[in-house]
Amino acid sequence: MREHLEDWEWAQTIVRFTDQRPPDEVVQSVRAIPLVEGGVVVCRLSDGAAFLPGGTREEGEPLEACMRRELAEEAGFLMAGRPRWFAAHSGLSYNRVPYRPYAPFPLKAWLWGVVEGHLAGPPTNPVGAEQVASVSVLRPEAALDLLESEGRGYATALRYWMNLGAPIEF
Repeated sequence: MREHLEDWEWAQTIVRFTDQRPPDEVVQSVRAIPLVEGGVVVCRLSDGAAFLPGGTREEGEPLEACMRRELAEEAGFLMAGRPRWFAAHSGLSYNRVPYRPYAPFPLKAWLWGVVEGHLAGPPTNPVGAEQVASVSVLRPEAALDLLESEGRGYATALRYWMNLGAPIEF
């Protein structure tokens, strides 16, 4: 895998996309490619920004539990099995303090997984979290086209997963 560095100014972190799984203790966030019959689940905020669901781990939260919670909150998605972890954005923060007091610092990672399931209802949109305005199911190619300009590594991860031919676990 050819790796390159990116400055994620929004996270104040220099990251690289990799197929090497980071140690669980440096994973601050999980991100998902949620699959339902018909395609990939993509969320949108009220400003129109599209994204793949996922988010920050709570203190002491296991990775799979974080993914299960974030998918329900942001997409109304219920997992039918376990996520297959396939890649990560790993990096070094240049912020002066951790994102949250318990979050890994200065090393941090966003772990990517693919998981099958179904849409069970609307996003729960908890207070203080991103407020999802809509959830769509798109063919992977259409999701990639939509996410290409969004940044935050969504298109990179989706393209990589699509090029694998079949999701792999590491």
